[in-house]
Amino acid sequence: MRAILALYVVSVVYAMIRYVAFAPKNLENLPVFIVNKGISMAAAICFAIGFFCQLRQLRGAANAGDPSAWFRAGVFGAVMHIPMSLAILRPAYFKEFFKGDRLSFAGEMVFFFGGLTAACIFLLLRTGWTAMARWWLSLACMTALLVHVCAMGYCRGLNINKTHAYMPPMWALSAVAVTIGIGWLLWSRPRDSAPKTGGM
Repeated sequence: MRAILALYVVSVVYAMIRYVAFAPKNLENLPVFIVNKGISMAAAICFAIGFFCQLRQLRGAANAGDPSAWFRAGVFGAVMHIPMSLAILRPAYFKEFFKGDRLSFAGEMVFFFGGLTAACIFLLLRTGWTAMARWWLSLACMTALLVHVCAMGYCRGLNINKTHAYMPPMWALSAVAVTIGIGWLLWSRPRDSAPKTGGM
């Protein structure tokens, strides 16, 4: 629990430093816009760590950690991230995603795959899946999340400059974490005969 809390705190602090340190005018966006960035990055990292713990658990490692705790922490972040994003879904906040008053194609990709990720998370919370079915659904979920994050990066670019405290964009850090998580997931593919499993 402490590690999860620390990850969320560090992620939100990172967002605050990146968007406020050299641009104090952004302080007014702290309650939702900036905190939302930190929460979403922490959620993506939680899912990646969850699959790492799962891999270590399957390989019989001592002190492998509890993958379900990390998955639940990722779901917590997703549940916070979605309504906050929808509350500020307008050109004033997400101008890179819009073409005039409508979402651009890339902007629609961001929100379509974000919604698809949320749908996959919902399904993963259901019980009764075989281990192999859950693995495929987890892979689909992480792939949708990666496309969501990369589409966001396509819209926003790197933007590593003084205004952003010369720190890497949060979408890029999230993409790295999700890619690593997919790698750990691929290495932990269950056998076809594995029994049914519960939810996250």
